[in-house]
Amino acid sequence: MGVENVQIIFDDPTAVFTPGQTITGRVLIVISSSVKIKNIKLKFRGEANVRWTETKSRTRTQTRNNNRGENHSVSYHAREEYFKNKFFLVGAKGESQLEVGEYVYPFNFSLPHELPSTFKGVYGKVFYIAKVKINIPWRTNIEKELMFEVISPTHLNNEPSLAKPKTALKEKYYCCCLCKSGPMTLIVHIPGSGFLPGQSIPVTVELDNNSNVDVDTIKIKLDRTLEYRSQFPSSKINYEHNEIVNVYIDGVEKHDSKTRVEQLQIPNGLTVPNLKHCEIITDKYFLNVEAHVKGAHLNEVASIKIQLGSTPLTIASNDRQFDYSFQPSNPLPSVGVNEPISVPGYAQLVVPSNQLYTVPQNASFHNAENGMIFVQNIQLSEFPNPPPPYQFSEDPEITSAIPMTTIEKF
Repeated sequence: MGVENVQIIFDDPTAVFTPGQTITGRVLIVISSSVKIKNIKLKFRGEANVRWTETKSRTRTQTRNNNRGENHSVSYHAREEYFKNKFFLVGAKGESQLEVGEYVYPFNFSLPHELPSTFKGVYGKVFYIAKVKINIPWRTNIEKELMFEVISPTHLNNEPSLAKPKTALKEKYYCCCLCKSGPMTLIVHIPGSGFLPGQSIPVTVELDNNSNVDVDTIKIKLDRTLEYRSQFPSSKINYEHNEIVNVYIDGVEKHDSKTRVEQLQIPNGLTVPNLKHCEIITDKYFLNVEAHVKGAHLNEVASIKIQLGSTPLTIASNDRQFDYSFQPSNPLPSVGVNEPISVPGYAQLVVPSNQLYTVPQNASFHNAENGMIFVQNIQLSEFPNPPPPYQFSEDPEITSAIPMTTIEKF
């Protein structure tokens, strides 16, 4: 046969690399009998693909007064290329003769500095591949492929806004027998919005139920939304929704109020791809708190967008602005005015009663696409020793953007 065996061997047996890293290895070719070859090429390629199919209905005219409906499939797709490089191992200047034996060809290739992580979803994927091709005249070419993984770190410290507390407020009125009741107000607060797998999100939930409807239970959950964008035959977005983790807490009866702090544990084994440099696939995470009400009424949902990363969020010692306590807007009737309010659920954090949070007159409210109302500029009380999951350091990590390396195209 001539060519008995072809292998691509990385020096790193894990075949896992980061953007900007140099990949080194060798191509092993075993020849069992003398063979003439035109060339041997090694190619490296990185790209993203999106594809899904939808069934459409169209009307086909048969006669003047008789139309017939037909269904047809439409394939939506997109492709994005990050690099495509080739190297001649043999035969760059003409044909060669390979005699019996083993041939080893070392190689090294530097990845571009800005790449999305390897990813595979329902409607799309990001992948990286190395391929060796032996071009034999007048015969079928011999090819060998080997996939490798790219993990692009997500540095939470590159986005200072992640270190700021986030609060979402949602208010809803219910009507019973043509009588409009008071509002049900749901307030959700977190001390920051950047987390790592394995960390816990301390979620403060305040529900002031002045309505005539009971809340059976409150569900706190972390949701993931993937967006896939097609380019052909037209621009369109398809979604993939996943619930990562959830926890339930007790509801609130009508004309009552409750405030609790619960820990939402992010699974330690959760894979968080960095798709920042991918234009056709995006990855978003939301902390959703849903009040389940009795009867045929719609549930009330408050939502805060968060960011998951691969390096911990750090804060300089002179800028420790996190506050893990949260003073409810309407203190429970059982708590005295001069007594500290103990919020159960997270180490019984005590908030001094004279450190209420206030919303300034110039506080801005933002109406998000999902109808959420976000409260900004909330003044919170100082808490001396913030608990985990945050880490503090004297010098926060700073990552500089590196220009993308020029790629040689075919």
